[in-house]
Amino acid sequence: MPFTDHSDLFGAVHEDGINRLVRHIMRQRPSLFNYATPFFHNNAGLFCVKFEVDERVLKAKNPLFTEQEPLPILGAPVPIGLNFCLQLTDAQIDFHPGNVFGLPPELGALPAQRFALRLKGCMGIDCPSKEIIDELLPLIERFLVSQQQLAIGEIKERVPGISTHYTPPVAAVDNRERPRTIPLPTRQLICFCLELFAVGHFEWGSVPGSQQIWLKTRLDGLEIVDMQPNDMESAIECYLTTVLKLGILPRLIIPLEKMVLDVNKEFQEMGLTLGRTVTLQPSAVPADVPNNPAVEEDQLKAFMKLIITGGA
Repeated sequence: MPFTDHSDLFGAVHEDGINRLVRHIMRQRPSLFNYATPFFHNNAGLFCVKFEVDERVLKAKNPLFTEQEPLPILGAPVPIGLNFCLQLTDAQIDFHPGNVFGLPPELGALPAQRFALRLKGCMGIDCPSKEIIDELLPLIERFLVSQQQLAIGEIKERVPGISTHYTPPVAAVDNRERPRTIPLPTRQLICFCLELFAVGHFEWGSVPGSQQIWLKTRLDGLEIVDMQPNDMESAIECYLTTVLKLGILPRLIIPLEKMVLDVNKEFQEMGLTLGRTVTLQPSAVPADVPNNPAVEEDQLKAFMKLIITGGA
């Protein structure tokens, strides 16, 4: 059956095209996918995963990652922290029937009219050596005693304060007098990676109080692969599912009116006038087509129809 048997205009995008576009964006805008402390400007080899960068990014001296403050050491009396990096290393989409990647057993086979997402991320955190901790510990203890910041309260003995190269200098304080976190010396990072899979679909529906129909994105399932213990994995998956269903996806619903194109207005902007009123809008489901958009044959398909009124 031709795609335009029940519609006037048909468009589709293949999963390969979307995935190729994502890879290009990751190479041309690496700072959107990599986050790290300034330490990595001179130590790019310590990233958990080496990432490809377009030559034009290097020539333009655009940022390779988005700078982050060091991970603070909670409870420390001075603002010291650890270097870290966070990377989104891979992102793919797979339309039914599903042949770009395999889903974990918990999600099963990809059902009809469904799409799947696969995300892989890695994080690396510095782990200070025993030598660094042994060097710092006496200084930390002396600082706490001199500042009377012990858990037992004040003591009678007065211990003179100290100054170390880990104490933030004046230059490390911003305009609001908030001290910056100073990272400890880093030799290597401990890295770990996680894969997340999600399955979803599109549907048309109403919104209470609205007179029109809305296109909505729904989440069917979410799975983080091989996180231990199992209860921790389940708790995190439940939280992410709740955030997506109640926090993020409701913001992505689209009313039908936003999908209607006023063809007359477009022609008028080009200095042309039509004798009739012409609009372009999505084909109705299920009156015109069974699914719109349709997720099938490795593609996301959209069907549109022309509505012509007035004139001779």
